[in-house]
Amino acid sequence: MFNFAFLKKEIKEMIKTPKLIIIGSVFVFFAIIGPLSAKYMNELIAMFATDIEISFPDPTHIQSWEQFYSNITSISMIVFLIMMTGTVVAEKNKGSIYLILTKNVTRTSLLLSKMLAGVLLFTSIFIISVLISWYYTWVLFGQVVYEGLMLSLFSVYMLGIFFSMIAIFLSVVLKSTTHAALLAFAIYAVLNILTILSSINLYNPAGAATLVLNQLKGVDVTHNLIINIIMTILISSILAVASVRIFKKQEL
Repeated sequence: MFNFAFLKKEIKEMIKTPKLIIIGSVFVFFAIIGPLSAKYMNELIAMFATDIEISFPDPTHIQSWEQFYSNITSISMIVFLIMMTGTVVAEKNKGSIYLILTKNVTRTSLLLSKMLAGVLLFTSIFIISVLISWYYTWVLFGQVVYEGLMLSLFSVYMLGIFFSMIAIFLSVVLKSTTHAALLAFAIYAVLNILTILSSINLYNPAGAATLVLNQLKGVDVTHNLIINIIMTILISSILAVASVRIFKKQEL
């Protein structure tokens, strides 16, 4: 039976640790800087390139969302992924996980609580980031919505959930936080390199970043985004189930 009391404990501990502050700060910073850089980038370039006459089109809310997606799927996602890789392995190394399992908490309940806490963390930070970016985009450009906005946001959100499951899986199967973080970054890098192959972006969770940027350029990728979301949910579910099964049979 799922232990809601332990989930509450996980959330409280997550709030108390630097993890929330670090991840939250990174996401909020880029949510603010995205619209600002989109608005004033042309002026900054013109300021430094005084010897060259450059003509740029006026920036719009599209450039603001482009900055948002680029930032959240790169630096922000990397920080979140690496921070989450210590979810289980850190407690194994400290030995605190043995004490937890003696307090009427099953391994399945323990791991599901950590997964759900991670998902709630990403969900709350993602929503806050979107709202901040939405507000600054409206203030600076007077327009926010474009065709396919909600589907694009949901696809990027699911990418974050996917990386949450990657982090949990590696935290379960590996014995070192360093190894888990390095392998997580390697997986992130490989998946993003594979986005060069546009034909597999439908099935590659990281392909969401490329697809939403294409949507911003006026290309109708609604069908591709839906397939990408379905595949991301499927792969995330497989990782979650695999993590639980491995953890249940694992020698601690």
